Amino acid sequence: MVKTEGKYSAFTPVSGRILAMLFLAIFVVGTILASAMSTYTVNVEADGAVIKVTTSEQSAQKILEQAGVTLGEKDSLDSSNFFVGKSARKGNKLIVKRAIPITIDDDGEIYKVMIAGTVSDALAEAGLKCRPADKMNYKETDPLVADMTIKITRAFTVDVYVDGKQLEAEFLSGTVSDVLSKLGIKLGAEDEVSPSMNTELKAGNSINVYRVTYEERTAVETIRYETIYKTSADVYKGETKVEQEGKNGSKTVVYRDKLVNGKVAKSTKLSEKVDSAAVNKIVVSGTKVKMLATGSQLSAIPMPYPLKDGIPTNVITTIVGYSTAYYSTPGKGTASGRLAQSGHVAVDPRQIPYGSELYVVTTDGRYTYGYCIAADTGGFAYNGSGITIDLYFDTYNECIQWGSREVAIYVLKWGNG
Repeated sequence: MVKTEGKYSAFTPVSGRILAMLFLAIFVVGTILASAMSTYTVNVEADGAVIKVTTSEQSAQKILEQAGVTLGEKDSLDSSNFFVGKSARKGNKLIVKRAIPITIDDDGEIYKVMIAGTVSDALAEAGLKCRPADKMNYKETDPLVADMTIKITRAFTVDVYVDGKQLEAEFLSGTVSDVLSKLGIKLGAEDEVSPSMNTELKAGNSINVYRVTYEERTAVETIRYETIYKTSADVYKGETKVEQEGKNGSKTVVYRDKLVNGKVAKSTKLSEKVDSAAVNKIVVSGTKVKMLATGSQLSAIPMPYPLKDGIPTNVITTIVGYSTAYYSTPGKGTASGRLAQSGHVAVDPRQIPYGSELYVVTTDGRYTYGYCIAADTGGFAYNGSGITIDLYFDTYNECIQWGSREVAIYVLKWGNG
């Protein structure tokens, strides 16, 4: 034992050295163990190869450098399965995804990108988004493979006008019926749709739904009277008189109305009953000519009937038209067999039959041809000249003086042809 200040120590110089050596050994072993525990393994998957890296680095980029792997500008690194300190044996890995050429066909518009990752990464690189209603031949989570073509079919918007509202539906393809079904729009038995239900829709199309109902209604309506015009030889030319006043009638009508979106679009008459008939108004205009002067008649046949105010009292009807004059060789016959002479006149026998007794005056009242008989056929009956009567005179000079004048032809008695 070693005595120290009057006491004895249990440790000798030899035992102290042994203890020191024991402490050193423990420190070295601890250091070695600590060093072993701070390193781990990572599998780096790149370019078709797997590189196992033993490292103490915590940065994925540093570990790639240790593996001798570099990332291009468009390459990507999948570190979703990388955990510091975890063993490669337990799935610890880094995956290098190389950029590859990708084609995107966006409804006929072509985009070319160089990118690594998923379909979603390719869309983002091209600045595109695929809406829920659009159709794509891959899922956005699908990995990219070389020379992949991503095809997008874009949905178009269909406007639907119904019940006073405008609805929109994103649609890829189908018919009007498909859109209405998608929007939950139900049709009544009488409702109408434009375009028709089986029409294939295209971009820019819209759909109109018409709500149709039918109603019956009863209406009391006015029957408007008509105004009837007729002529009379008892009324002077230029004057009119009301022979009968008009009066409206009424009727009860039943309609079937077609209402489209609440408004009447068409009415169909179902029945009609006249409650009171209309009475037509009758207006008479005169053909009687006022004689401004009463001269002797030019016809050679005496007037057998009485006159009043220069007009025969037994007028059946009055014809107003234009007259001309003609003459012939004395004793020559006419179309009716009568002799050509003053007082025998030419007419259109289809209008005035042969043998009709007439009384002719000019409408200005200045000249009176007088009593005459329809005996001959005027050439005007077939040439369309518009002449109504041709008056016979004994001489050419008289014919020239008469010329063509407007006349009133009073029919006193109809002939039998």
